[in-house]
Amino acid sequence: MTILETAHTRDEVFVVDDSEAVREMVCQHLSRLGCEPIPFDNGAACLAELGRRVPSMVLMDLRMEGMQGDEACRRLKAHPNAGRVPVVMLTGASAPHEVMLCSRAGADDFLPKPVEFEALTAKVLAVRAAREHARQGPPPGLGVLLVEGSRSMGAFLGGALEHEGFHVLYARHAVEAEALAVAHGPRLDGLVVDVSRSFAFQDGLALASRLQKLMPRKPLVLVAGVEESTDVHARARALINEPLLERRMMAPDALVARVLERLAPGVAPIRAAERVPLFSVVEFTTRHGPPLTGFSSDASPEALFVRTLTPARAGARLTLRVTLAGQRIPSAVEAVVAWSNPLRRGAAFQAPTGMGLRLERVDTVLAAQLQRFVPRALGFSLALPVRSSSF
Repeated sequence: MTILETAHTRDEVFVVDDSEAVREMVCQHLSRLGCEPIPFDNGAACLAELGRRVPSMVLMDLRMEGMQGDEACRRLKAHPNAGRVPVVMLTGASAPHEVMLCSRAGADDFLPKPVEFEALTAKVLAVRAAREHARQGPPPGLGVLLVEGSRSMGAFLGGALEHEGFHVLYARHAVEAEALAVAHGPRLDGLVVDVSRSFAFQDGLALASRLQKLMPRKPLVLVAGVEESTDVHARARALINEPLLERRMMAPDALVARVLERLAPGVAPIRAAERVPLFSVVEFTTRHGPPLTGFSSDASPEALFVRTLTPARAGARLTLRVTLAGQRIPSAVEAVVAWSNPLRRGAAFQAPTGMGLRLERVDTVLAAQLQRFVPRALGFSLALPVRSSSF
């Protein structure tokens, strides 16, 4: 038997809190849910136990004696055995600066104290369903193979596609790209191939041609991160009957919009030209569910990306309370879920866990905050108490 033992059940949960009363209360509730709670009164003991077993989930208090919860979370996420274990931080205050510590430590979600058991149940059930979500693969229309000839192009386009709800398979070279296409062909809905000359020993267009033969009915988009010759442009047009998209020739938002048009015609993107790096705490409610939590570090004039283990279904209408960093009173927001991605443990496709929201109504407090960071051409009118989205 090896030193590292796999969890005997899918529902072993580490509960890390220096309050005995909190540990007992949370552990009792987890037991009622069919979990096997394993309590620790400090982060160091939790980290030491990772050498013997890996849980399916960790509930970690942020403020503890000795090692703080955010430091323990950071070390857990760097642990070779447990880097992908979902971590939900327990915070005594849901103020943005407290939750920001959790986010920066790599936490997947948070729960304010005192812990509401309906919300805790929802997080536990989301983790329990994660393996099933991985088997199902990405939602129809959202699986993309991105072959990145240049790492900067791959990071830029891959990040933009993930922000639109796409599930991305990343290939670094031709051999990997063809292997992924064969292995995941039925789950792929489109291909984006970077034909830049940074492919050191491969012809990007020849690779694109082979991929097209493997999946002849899937949209194929060709992009380049550097200036290409007229011969490359001619070959690209002959292959896909569309012009090659050169990053240097268009603004970043224009390039992303063109790629999206070819992958999913008619789908309105939620990624605006300007994104605002404002950290916020988000509380949201659906029609029949309990209040749930998440956090965001990325907004745009008319969209918000929320990281949460418990996203609402695509198409759902949500009422949100959004508290920006430095803001004491939450802002009232109404939104529609543009895309939803639950946790998928072990999935080959990469996509952020959470949801993308189209903002429909925003109060003037949040509008004023965003207007400070967004160009006037994309800003908000403060003359109205609420505003409608143009999406």
